[in-house]
Amino acid sequence: MGLLDTILGRTKPVPSNLDALFGIPSASITLQSAAGLVCSGRAGVCYKAPSGQGIEQMQEEIDRLLTLDGGEPGVTSEDSFGYRWVVVTDSDIEALVTRIHMVNSSLADAGWGPQLLCSVIGLAPLPPSAPDAPVVVGPGAVQASTAFLVYLFKRGTFYPFVPTGHEQRSTEEELRLRSLVADDLRVEDDLARWFPLWDLPVG
Repeated sequence: MGLLDTILGRTKPVPSNLDALFGIPSASITLQSAAGLVCSGRAGVCYKAPSGQGIEQMQEEIDRLLTLDGGEPGVTSEDSFGYRWVVVTDSDIEALVTRIHMVNSSLADAGWGPQLLCSVIGLAPLPPSAPDAPVVVGPGAVQASTAFLVYLFKRGTFYPFVPTGHEQRSTEEELRLRSLVADDLRVEDDLARWFPLWDLPVG
């Protein structure tokens, strides 16, 4: 089984349940109290655009939905592996999760479900000056992420990713975060599927 098979979850696929994303706010409360981490205000959806199909039209539709209630459109980029990212921001974690759910659903409803890889939520340290700050980051605030929660679309599972440097990660910290969110999220049991996502545009 190749690397692409691993991240796409081509062996024993589990039907994705996008509503699982709505468990993230609860997990964020746990992470704030137990690990001093809050949502950074940034999240991204990663997919492999089908060749020869209406990528620009799809992006226009996603932006239309994201801006319906005065929200900001997503920022689209392409990484070095040719995967496209739609990055959204919102200081309210529940609104942020709703926005990435909307992006995932739009792509899936358009028949691009097989192209969806993962969604990523950025996590940042709780500011030292505000030890009792709420989970919701202040209006318009976006912090630099030091850790991430990754949702694997094909697996319907989550895993923590903690990069520490150029193509380096802290497995010990990832396992600690796994134990903290296990009651809130369906965590991926197969550690081989905890794929490292270097140079994330969500950071």
